[in-house]
Amino acid sequence: MKKVLAACISLVFLAAPQIAQAHTTLISSDPIHDTTIQSWPDHITLTFGEPLQVLAGAEINKVSVTNANAQSLEGATKVDGAVLTVAVSPNSVDGPVLVNYRIAAADGHVLDGEFSFNYKNGASATPYTTQQPHHGSTKNFALIATSTILIVFGLLFGIFIYRRK
Repeated sequence: MKKVLAACISLVFLAAPQIAQAHTTLISSDPIHDTTIQSWPDHITLTFGEPLQVLAGAEINKVSVTNANAQSLEGATKVDGAVLTVAVSPNSVDGPVLVNYRIAAADGHVLDGEFSFNYKNGASATPYTTQQPHHGSTKNFALIATSTILIVFGLLFGIFIYRRK
């Protein structure tokens, strides 16, 4: 029984670092999330927390940019480490612009998310707001993984104590 318990504990500790690894997040964007811009850019830049994967001949990091009339405006994408740049077509439609992305981080994890900004030709720019990426939180994942490990460890310890009696 001691050997089984020792093996289970070893597996938990070996798996814990793999479970607790954080995945990449969107750090910043240009234009900034929830702001109003007054001149239309020729590209949009997304900066992530870690480098993105690049495979020759395959487009694995995708961005779509849609204006208020639901017209697609995205063009070619370029990846430089953790920075993804997407060319955008000219836009004459005022209103919200939605940016959706699906990227593959260097560690192989895929991240989906979106953010929006507003375009109003000739409007004054709105002040900077803190960016809130729209995707699953790695804090929640770490909490769930830690809780699961503690529960398993507690159950194994309980079985060990029960068997000793």
